Amino acid sequence: MAPHLVPAPTAAARPFLITFSGIDGAGKTTQIEHLSSRLEIQGLSVLRLSFWDHVAVWSEMRAGVGHRTLDARDPNSKTQQAFSPKNNKHVRKWYLTAARWGFYLLDMARLRRMLSGPPLRDADVIIFDRYIYDQVANIYSQSLAARSYSRLLLSQTPHPDLAFVVDASPDAAFARKPEYPLEFVRRNRSNFLQLKELVPQLTVISDASEDDVRREIYAHVRRSGLLERAPRGENSEARADKTVVQPQTSCRVRNGPTATV
Repeated sequence: MAPHLVPAPTAAARPFLITFSGIDGAGKTTQIEHLSSRLEIQGLSVLRLSFWDHVAVWSEMRAGVGHRTLDARDPNSKTQQAFSPKNNKHVRKWYLTAARWGFYLLDMARLRRMLSGPPLRDADVIIFDRYIYDQVANIYSQSLAARSYSRLLLSQTPHPDLAFVVDASPDAAFARKPEYPLEFVRRNRSNFLQLKELVPQLTVISDASEDDVRREIYAHVRRSGLLERAPRGENSEARADKTVVQPQTSCRVRNGPTATV
């Protein structure tokens, strides 16, 4: 008998939730910093979280297992080290894939508990650097088993109010952040774009200049109604529009490495 599945927390039970996903080097960190600063100028309390640092279960152990597996069994491991990856998500071993399936369910359960807990409810906005969508993109394929598993995982994941996939040219992203082989970056980008089939509410931000991407993201934020929650300070919107947003050193949480196993 299938286990009883509890409905995911509703938007009304938690702060406004925004997530950023995409390939490494797409510019997610920069856009998160821009958006966080602009929302804080509006008077909103913003909490930034890294999925790997604050949600992933046993993250250090998972990263260590993957690195040891790569070093011990992959004859090209020394070549792979030239990319200096923070984790092993590019490693495709059947037993690591099976382990990921189990760990991602634990991650989803922990995420649900976090978002329904009192500490996070004090924030007006929570911005996630990566989300369950990035986990699914790591294992996504057209196989029936993978698609069925992905649907189950996503059905039990709290739905963000805004979920962005920041798209980028794999070659350009690799040039900016060569942590993983280019072949993997291309495949990973394709998986992110295919996630629209499973998650229609995902908003793909097309590859463009940093300023154009920032403006498109903020346009979606405006249409979402989030700014209606902001205090009605004098000319707060005008100040936000005129402010040159700089990377914030005072954000409560810095971005960490992405999930691995």
